[in-house]
Amino acid sequence: MASDDKYFWQIGSPPPVLDRHSQTKHNVVEDYVTRYVLRLMAQANIPELRLSLIDGFCGGGCYQTEEGSLADGSPLLMMRAVRAARAQLNVGRRSLRNVNVEYLFVDILQSTTNHLRHWLDAKLQENVIELDDYRKVEIITNNFFQVLPYLLDKIKQRKMGEHAIFVLDQYSYKDVPLHEISSILKILKGAEVIMTFNVDNLITYISEHASNRKAVENIGLDKYIPWSEIKTLKSAQKREWRKIIQRHLAHGIKVETGAEFMTLFFIKPHGTNSWGYWLIHLSNQYRAHEVMKSVHWEHATDFGHELEPGVFVLGYDANDDSDYTGQETFEFGEKSKEACINGVSEHFGKTIYALHKPIRVGELFKGCVSQSTAAEIHLLEATKRLHESKDIVVVSKTGTVRRPSKAYKADDIIEPSKQRRLIR
Repeated sequence: MASDDKYFWQIGSPPPVLDRHSQTKHNVVEDYVTRYVLRLMAQANIPELRLSLIDGFCGGGCYQTEEGSLADGSPLLMMRAVRAARAQLNVGRRSLRNVNVEYLFVDILQSTTNHLRHWLDAKLQENVIELDDYRKVEIITNNFFQVLPYLLDKIKQRKMGEHAIFVLDQYSYKDVPLHEISSILKILKGAEVIMTFNVDNLITYISEHASNRKAVENIGLDKYIPWSEIKTLKSAQKREWRKIIQRHLAHGIKVETGAEFMTLFFIKPHGTNSWGYWLIHLSNQYRAHEVMKSVHWEHATDFGHELEPGVFVLGYDANDDSDYTGQETFEFGEKSKEACINGVSEHFGKTIYALHKPIRVGELFKGCVSQSTAAEIHLLEATKRLHESKDIVVVSKTGTVRRPSKAYKADDIIEPSKQRRLIR
C-alpha cells in the first residue's frame, strides 16, 4: 500500500492499522499468486517457472489489525504464497520442481523501506520465508514510476522470465497514470497488473471545475467522461448517475491500458461506509483472467458489483440503464450466480445467431469475459443450458456432434440449431 499520512512506518513505532477491506485485498493477492503459480505449472513435465513479483507501493511489511494483532503486508504475503505453491508442487516428488521468483519491492519513503527490510529479517529468522527467496529480494526507495523503466528492463533480461505480476495498491487514483500501465502490458508479454482504484473518491468530487478535470486528465481518463452532461445527469438521474459514470471510467481504463482482459469488482468496506475501491486485474492472458475470476468468487462475501449480472456494457447505454432494467447490486451469492449464468446464456444465444456462422467455444468465452462477472465454470454452465434448450448445436473438432455437457473444450464449435426456438 502506498505511503501516506495514514500509512507511515518507523522502526520501533507501531505500524499503521489495516482496515478489514484492505485485508480482503491482501487475501486476494496471496490467494491469486498461489493459484496462478499452480496454473502455470499445471503440466507435470515443466521443471521450472521463472516469475517476477513487483509491489510498486509496498509499504513497511506489516500492519496492525483492527483487533490489535500484527498482519503481514503484501510483500510477505506474496513470498508466503510462492512458498505454499512450491510445497504443493513438490509433494511426494523425488525430482523437485523449481519456482524461481525475483521480488522487486518499491516505496518512496526511506523509513518505510527500512522497516520492510527489518520485517523481512525477522520473518527469515522465524522461518516464515525461505533463504533462497530472501536473497532474491530487491528493495528500492523511489517513486515507482521513476524506476519502472529499470524494472521492465531487468525483467526483460531474465531468460524465460517475462511472467510478472505487478501489485499497485496505491492510496489515490491520481497515483497511477494509465499510459504507464499500458507500457507494462506492451513490453512484457507475460505481465499482468493488480491495482486498486479509488472510484468512489473520483466520482464524489467529479465536476466541470478545471482542477478536477486536470487530475482526471493526468491519469488518462479525461476524454471518457461526458463533462458537458454531468450537471444534467446529477439532476435528472439522481440515483443512477454514479453508475453511469462508472461505465465510462471502466471503459476508459480498459482502452487506455490496452489490456485484452479485465476484471473489475468493488471491495465492500465493512460497517456503514459507502463502497469505495475497485480491485482491477489487467492481463493479456486468458488463463490469468480466469484464475482471478475464480478467486473473486471464492471471496464472494467481500465483493460487490453494480452492473448487469450477465454481460454488461462498458460505457453508458440508455437501454441498459438500471432505471429500466431494475438491476440490483450484484452480491455474488446464489441469487446473483443464477442471474449471472442466465444472463450469459442469453448473451451467448444472441451472439451466436447474430454471427450467422460457427464460432469456437474459446472465442465465444474470450469475447465476453471482461464484461461479465462470470468465471469459466459459469460460462460452461451457461453454454450447457443454451445447448439443452436445443437452440444451438455443438460439434467437436473431429466433427462429432456433442451432447450437453459440463465440460466443453475451447476448440468445440458452436452453431445455431436449424430447429431453434425464438431467442429474445
